[in-house]
Amino acid sequence: MNKLIAIVTIALFCSACVSTKDYKSLKAKLGQEAERNQKLAAENQRLKKTVSEQENGVGFVKSENTALKEEVKKLKADIEDLKQRLDAKAKNDLSTKEIQWNEAKYQAARTATKEDYLSREEQNVFYYLNLVRMNPALFAETFLERFMQESEFNNNPNSRSLFNELRNMQAMPPIKPSRKLWEYAQCHAVESGKTGYTGHERVKACEKGHAAECCYYGEDAYSGLKIVIQLLIDSEDTSLSNRKALLSDYKNMGVSIQLHKTHSYGVVIDLL
Repeated sequence: MNKLIAIVTIALFCSACVSTKDYKSLKAKLGQEAERNQKLAAENQRLKKTVSEQENGVGFVKSENTALKEEVKKLKADIEDLKQRLDAKAKNDLSTKEIQWNEAKYQAARTATKEDYLSREEQNVFYYLNLVRMNPALFAETFLERFMQESEFNNNPNSRSLFNELRNMQAMPPIKPSRKLWEYAQCHAVESGKTGYTGHERVKACEKGHAAECCYYGEDAYSGLKIVIQLLIDSEDTSLSNRKALLSDYKNMGVSIQLHKTHSYGVVIDLL
């Protein structure tokens, strides 16, 4: 019995023992784990540093972005200020140029002033058309320029082409009024106004004795200046027939502005 107990005790003691080989293996594993933990700690430290740097970078970018926004805001203010100063200068230049129309020689443009059968705005059609003919470039740089600035016609291709054409055009003699041509124009303007017709086809009651004719309709067809400018721009006619007629070498003209059934006013200009 004692022998059996001794054998069991020895067996248990041996099962709890670790061999030298196993001990060395275990120690190596523990060393590897320690080394790996050390590397992980170093990597963790590196990542913390990277995160810190990125946070600093984000803060820097935010700061730069704020500064950039301020710069953009200042730049916009500077641009707006420059635009206002340029606009003011342009207006001053325009006003300076317009003063030139007060020169005595341009009184010759008022060829219809004494024609009492014409309304004031009908007389103004002669006046402004004659200003175009007497000094095309100055008209472009004053009346036409202001009209384009104050309307939707600033970027209209026809208005720009008119501006360029007048800038390079030679002066022409003023056109004179003709009572007979006025009668032709008046008859057509009155009859067209009654029916709301737009165009050049005449009723039998209206005589035709002109070489060229321009018609314009609308609420602003009662302003002599706007009538002349709109017909010269000729935005609805690709052939520019109205512009060509008004800037041709015709010597006489008749103008009639009448009420129009569908367009408030209609104007008929007959030339010969």
